[in-house]
Amino acid sequence: MDAEPRKTPRKQVGQGTGPRAFNGLALDVRGASVFYGGTEKQTRGLVARRLIPFRRLGGRIIFLRSELEMWLSTLDGCTLAEAKTNRAARQAAESAVAP
Repeated sequence: MDAEPRKTPRKQVGQGTGPRAFNGLALDVRGASVFYGGTEKQTRGLVARRLIPFRRLGGRIIFLRSELEMWLSTLDGCTLAEAKTNRAARQAAESAVAP
């Protein structure tokens, strides 16, 4: 008696298929993943280890855009201003070497 595996129901007409966004201020896991450039699996892992700011709304995980922006700004690396300065310095060095 091998029963076929149960399939998930299809979206009904009018139901959204993209990431959930509440006025762009709150995001679901997919929306947050797109926002910071990761995958949903990575985002869920960060939530499980409590390395990313999140909230629970019932059984859902939601992210506030402002908190994600602050979290991204605290990560190690160079800022946009530093990257622009470094690029300008490289271009100046290259133009000085060129005949």
